[in-house]
Order: sequence, then structure tokens, then C-alpha cells
Amino acid sequence: MEKEIKGYLGILSEDFQHRLNLVINAQLDIKRDVAGLKKDVAELKTKTDVIYSELTAHRDNTEMHVQKIKRRGKTS
Repeated sequence: MEKEIKGYLGILSEDFQHRLNLVINAQLDIKRDVAGLKKDVAELKTKTDVIYSELTAHRDNTEMHVQKIKRRGKTS
């Protein structure tokens, strides 16, 4: 009987260790995924900052042209 109990406890111990390894591996996968997402978000933020700068420069340039055209119209 004692031998059967030890065998059963050994099986439970192996099963618990297996399940614990699954949880640890899942946590590592999640950490890798989060790190990848953080990198993707940082790259996207950089791209949006560049687009914002380009749009602002384009708008400023367009406004400058409009002002020049208005000035030309007043002097003509």
C-alpha cells in the first residue's frame, strides 16, 4: 500500500511539474510577444511623428504661398 501511495505521489509530482513548465513557457511567450508589441508601437510612433512633421511643413508652406498670392493681388 505504501509503495502504491509513493508511486501515486510520484505521478502527481510529475504531472504538477509538467503543468508548471507549461505555465512558465506560456509566460515567456507572453513576455516575448509584449516586447515585440512595444517595439512595433515605438516604430509606429516614430512613423506618425515623421508624418506629422511633414504635414505641418506642407501646411506651413501652403499657407505661405497663399499669403504671397494675396499680397500680389493687393499690389496689382
